[in-house]
Amino acid sequence: MKTFGNILGIGIVLMIALSFVAIGLHTFFNFTSIPMQELIVYLHSSVFMLGIVYAYSHDKHVRIDIFYQNKSETSKKRINFFGTVFLLIPFSLFLFYASYNYVLSSWSRLEGSAEPGGIPFVYGLKSLLLILPVLLIATALVSLWRKR
Repeated sequence: MKTFGNILGIGIVLMIALSFVAIGLHTFFNFTSIPMQELIVYLHSSVFMLGIVYAYSHDKHVRIDIFYQNKSETSKKRINFFGTVFLLIPFSLFLFYASYNYVLSSWSRLEGSAEPGGIPFVYGLKSLLLILPVLLIATALVSLWRKR
């Protein structure tokens, strides 16, 4: 999982660098690169969606700490268990179900960018809508198994 985090970190640095270059090119040379702008969006989407799994696997995900912080370890485990079973897993299953035909349609057409010269792999980006819930459920099940 550490390698996964390092890759996400490199993605963030690359996204920031490309954003800086894109803004510089536009500001100083009045040049805009559609592929570069789309690559920034692809990186942002990938880092954000895969970062959710990374944060969850390291127990750094968002929760309402005002209710959680003063609880005993037993209460925290109980809250995490019920939150995982009744919120995370059902949401992940719903996201997979709701996105399946959308992603499948994109793959069947090998959907590309609507912009001339854009990145032709929109279907790959949309696949994150299926990858995210699968990874979240797998991570949640491993987490539940370890904490039992």
